[in-house]
Amino acid sequence: MSSTVQQSATASSVDLWIRMYRQMMAIRLFEAEVNELYTRALMPGLAHLYIGEEAVAVGVCEALRRTDYITSTHRGHGHCLAKGASPDRMFAELLGKEAGYCKGKGGSMHIADPTTGNLGANAIVCGSAGIATGAAFSAQRLGTGAVSVCFFGEGALGQGVLYEVMNLAQIFKLPVIYVCENNLYTEYTHFS
Repeated sequence: MSSTVQQSATASSVDLWIRMYRQMMAIRLFEAEVNELYTRALMPGLAHLYIGEEAVAVGVCEALRRTDYITSTHRGHGHCLAKGASPDRMFAELLGKEAGYCKGKGGSMHIADPTTGNLGANAIVCGSAGIATGAAFSAQRLGTGAVSVCFFGEGALGQGVLYEVMNLAQIFKLPVIYVCENNLYTEYTHFS
């Protein structure tokens, strides 16, 4: 490989790393502001933070196309942002404003943005596994080439639906990726 090609590859790698680092920092700052609003009781509903897991969402979503799908959990802010959601519209949603992705009716745990392939977060433990698998089934049947990613927490490992949809995905060889994020908490209780 020529040194010019090698330098170009290295430069684009560095650009990628910087872009991904900035995205992780943007998610962290977003979550810090959500925490501030929530603890000051300026935000309706609950807020389950994604702090500490930013690299997972950014790394996975970096490999996806806009036409690929994601589903998320009640800790879904980072997934939404990594897939291309606007922080302004996200905050509008969290604050119950009409300008939010779901017109302020979804709140923190039910944000969806079909224009970026985000089929939605779900407050039900493992509730989005079937949605992600169904999207993969649809993509396969329609021949779109889209991939579906299901983000879920370790708490979902106790839910039968996860194993049922994974079996279905295997039987039909569906283009779906299941990403388990162990944040060491079950809701608000540390695993210890």
